[in-house]
Amino acid sequence: MTGQDLGEAATAESVATALADLQPSWITLPPRDEELPSELQLALDGFDAGDRAAARAAGTWLRTQAVAAHRTSRTRLLIAGGRVAGFYSLASAQVELSQRDRRRAGVAPVRVPAALITWIAKDRRAAVDGKLLLLHAAATARRAAELQATSVLVVDPFDDETATMWRERYGFRPSAEARKPKRLWLPLQPAD
Repeated sequence: MTGQDLGEAATAESVATALADLQPSWITLPPRDEELPSELQLALDGFDAGDRAAARAAGTWLRTQAVAAHRTSRTRLLIAGGRVAGFYSLASAQVELSQRDRRRAGVAPVRVPAALITWIAKDRRAAVDGKLLLLHAAATARRAAELQATSVLVVDPFDDETATMWRERYGFRPSAEARKPKRLWLPLQPAD
């Protein structure tokens, strides 16, 4: 299930169409200065990522802060089955890689330009594999990398349990940064 991508920020018409459509659709959450269509607000309010601490935090962020964060990150929503089935938010960032990882990624500087997934979650009732959200985020980051130098995709795990999930399920690698849990990364493009 890839879904139709409606591109730019959601309008009342595009939200109503996406929520009524049987086919999944991707929409971009509109900026704060635009009024959120009431159907979209209801869909956001109904989002439930589950009971884990990371899931609750992601759902709370989506409902209360995602619109305000529009200047620093873009939030993409997967609309399916009349609800927000999942979302991710992307921002520009940097990550510190070890010398070995820089060689692996084919980059020279210690701090590497990155696309940061600031938040990502799926509604626990949605028949959507979380990998679909990650693949869409990576594809979006690759499109942005055509316009600005971005070498890797990174996540800041919410906690150790989430960090383990990113490493084991999707192959993310720990960065050279000192923070705990460490920022994790994947190359955006295969090494040449």
